[in-house]
Amino acid sequence: MMKVLLIRPHINKKITTVKKFMFGEPLGIECVSAILKEQGHEVLLVDFMAESKNHLKKYMKNFQPDVVGLTSQCSDITNVIYLARKVKEMNPKITVIVGGIQATITPEAYFNRYVDYVFKSTTRENYRLLMEQIANGGDEEIMGIFSKKRQYQSTLESCQNEYVKPDREASSKYRKKYKYGGFQPYATIQTSYGCRNHCTFCIRRKLEGKLTERDIEEVVNDIQEIKEDTVMICDSDFLINEQRLVRFCELLEEKKIQKTYICYGSVNSILEKEVLFKRLSANGVKAVIVGLESFSDAFLKSYNKSATLDDNLRAVQVLRNEGIATWGTFILHPDFSKEDFKNFKRYLRYLKPEMISFTPLVPHFLTPLYKQYEDRLIYPRDDYEKWSFGDVIVYPSKMSLRRYYFEVLNLGVPANFNLCTIRYCLRTFKFRQNLGLMFGFDQILKVYIKNMFKKGKKV
Repeated sequence: MMKVLLIRPHINKKITTVKKFMFGEPLGIECVSAILKEQGHEVLLVDFMAESKNHLKKYMKNFQPDVVGLTSQCSDITNVIYLARKVKEMNPKITVIVGGIQATITPEAYFNRYVDYVFKSTTRENYRLLMEQIANGGDEEIMGIFSKKRQYQSTLESCQNEYVKPDREASSKYRKKYKYGGFQPYATIQTSYGCRNHCTFCIRRKLEGKLTERDIEEVVNDIQEIKEDTVMICDSDFLINEQRLVRFCELLEEKKIQKTYICYGSVNSILEKEVLFKRLSANGVKAVIVGLESFSDAFLKSYNKSATLDDNLRAVQVLRNEGIATWGTFILHPDFSKEDFKNFKRYLRYLKPEMISFTPLVPHFLTPLYKQYEDRLIYPRDDYEKWSFGDVIVYPSKMSLRRYYFEVLNLGVPANFNLCTIRYCLRTFKFRQNLGLMFGFDQILKVYIKNMFKKGKKV
């Protein structure tokens, strides 16, 4: 048996994030905690997004871990390396491992003298083998893991991630702080993996493969054990399978489970399941995050979206008819003209989704878009932390970068402070949560204003 300290890093203050809006539980390391406890190890989970990173020394001294595991997204890379270095400085004998989404996408970002192992994929078996190897000092090749002892070279780079029921008890001291929009506290659950769609800007299908669904009875049993009143279902599209949705409602009714649900759903799935939304609403589905993406059929087609603007409008209306909010997500294309921004603003006034979020187009190197925009990148591919929410990655083609940021602000401010959104937030969330939303938006606003006057350097 070994002692394992699992850490979610602190926020990089230089990076634009949505923490003030979406601050969820560390689902990945909760699953790792469950695996390690199953195998008889002692585990302590620490969330530095919820407390000060300065407490690292205290945890290291009091817990005396044999292994430290760090999870990472692209915005965390610098902080992961920082924490790995601090751990090694305190005790160079401690084994440091790194996992998470970013380790899957760019494991090379962590090939560093302070990091001993990098997980490209996570299963019970590769954790079992690794912990045995750490205990006996071996250096055998393990599928899904890069090892410093082997110069991070491997012919067995990945294997399929395995579902593990998360150890939510491990994050119990932080759970009241987790929030999604104005819903706080909340829990996250994943009921399927992969995606059926082929959107040109998205890497989820590339990472998770084709759609694989968990048994819905097992899902509802997990939900029943969740203590929080609000549950975020983080599937790429929870609304795909009609039979599964019907059974979901039946089980909630049979077990008398009363919670609030937020989920992702595509326009096509909403339109295909129109008759189900009255029952879904009655069973607690209160908001659907929908990739509406654009104001233009031409742009939708370029993203390989099968829905049209008319479909988008009908989907929003289907949800509205049943008292379900639409949280619309949109992409800001680098080829927008000033007229495009004006048309986008008119379209939003017409569409009236309850919540709106914008993301500049990110042509990730795992998507078909990368080659198309490679010669217009503002930041190089390996400047990973810039490839996150908020930064414009591609030089605009029809205006200056400064003007583009101005147009984004001119679109975003009225879109988020319209009567429909204000009314929805005041009706749905408590004063404290609404204050947090306003503060979060204010922070992002300041970053965009700052970016307006920042000179980008073309790659």
